[in-house]
Amino acid sequence: MEFKETLNLPKTDFPMKADLPQKEERYLEEWKARNLYGEMEKALKDRPVFVLHDGPPYANGHLHMGHALNKILKDIINRVAIKKGHRITYIPGWDCHGLPIEHKVLKDLGKRRGDLSDSEIRAHC
Repeated sequence: MEFKETLNLPKTDFPMKADLPQKEERYLEEWKARNLYGEMEKALKDRPVFVLHDGPPYANGHLHMGHALNKILKDIINRVAIKKGHRITYIPGWDCHGLPIEHKVLKDLGKRRGDLSDSEIRAHC
């Protein structure tokens, strides 16, 4: 007798393989065909607006868990605003004014930066 036959597990029709990349494509196509986003906007049009301005991403280094936490918290804030009866407007920020990126590149180049022209440094940025 096989060990798996001795387990009292529920029987299900769910496939063992998730196939998320393929399923996601089907979900997106279905939502587009149903105009799901447009219908949601139409249903929420008379609600008061809740605006969340997101600041620019941290440009001085590699992505880390803090970035993920930041985006997750902002998603939760937007979802709570919807539950409270608001129509949300999320405005992502991307204006770093160049300075943090240039500072990081100059730091990484170290002494080599003296050998590069301004246009070459901008290309690194």
